[in-house]
Amino acid sequence: MTARRVLVTGATGFLGSHVVEAHLEAGCRVRCSVRSTSDLRWLEGLDVERVELDVRDASGLSDALVGIDTVVHAAGITRATTEADYFRVNATGAARLAEAAVKAGVSRFVLISSLAARGPDGMAGPVSPYGESKRRGEDLARLFEERVELVVLRPGGIYGPRDTELLPLFQTAGRGWLMVPAGGPPLQPVYATDVARLTVAAATLPYAGVGPFPVAEERAYGWDEVAAGLSSALGRRVRSIPVPAGAFILAGAALERGARLVRRRPPLDRRRALDLSRHGWTCDTRPTRDAFGWRAQVPLEAGLVRTAEWYRRVGWL
Repeated sequence: MTARRVLVTGATGFLGSHVVEAHLEAGCRVRCSVRSTSDLRWLEGLDVERVELDVRDASGLSDALVGIDTVVHAAGITRATTEADYFRVNATGAARLAEAAVKAGVSRFVLISSLAARGPDGMAGPVSPYGESKRRGEDLARLFEERVELVVLRPGGIYGPRDTELLPLFQTAGRGWLMVPAGGPPLQPVYATDVARLTVAAATLPYAGVGPFPVAEERAYGWDEVAAGLSSALGRRVRSIPVPAGAFILAGAALERGARLVRRRPPLDRRRALDLSRHGWTCDTRPTRDAFGWRAQVPLEAGLVRTAEWYRRVGWL
């Protein structure tokens, strides 16, 4: 039997590199999209084909898709200088790739979206330019659902090895304290390898429909449990310091401005502070379990421990 040929976009990124490894372990032949500026370190030593591709540019799409059975579209941006940048990558880029996949005869297109595309608990839709761009990407991809088996996955907060977004959180907690939003809503995260494992199921199992399929652990966590998990991961007591929502958001804005001046990634920015202090991000994962037989296997504390171990191993912590 011929191995399935999969194109993974965003393959050099945090989640995309885990997706690549999961598909290789499943016996797939993997083609990785890379950009001229990509850091290739997570692909070193892997038996993959590389193709230069930027979803913001239509040129090269048809060549990248030759002989491909399935696309797993993991490319995207979570931080941008302007709103237009979010839409250029997360929306227009997804639509352009879906259209090219249809023309190339790709049988299945797995779009990794975000719970932000749904919006926070109790809201009717997205509440940030990022979430709006991911929702628009879903809508544009669905224009092609009659001609390709489209699967939309909506992960919650993804974390794990290679993640630079949460590294400042670990670094701050390593000092023995963690600023948390007072009365903040619960969190329902998901470990990166669990998401990657689901993309294999979504790409290879009999087609179960478009979705969107929520992707997270089955349970939610409070901030006290996050602090306890970080204590286990870092081998020291981490004391949580509750901060009123308004002050938490102001702190995020201030950290964002300060980090911009020194060209460093802030431990917290305004959008994330708002999301964490005022918006709940929980979901019912039963549709995903029913469609793919998938459950997250790594609980939060174990995931934080594994992440911290990896950070130490590569000298990030």
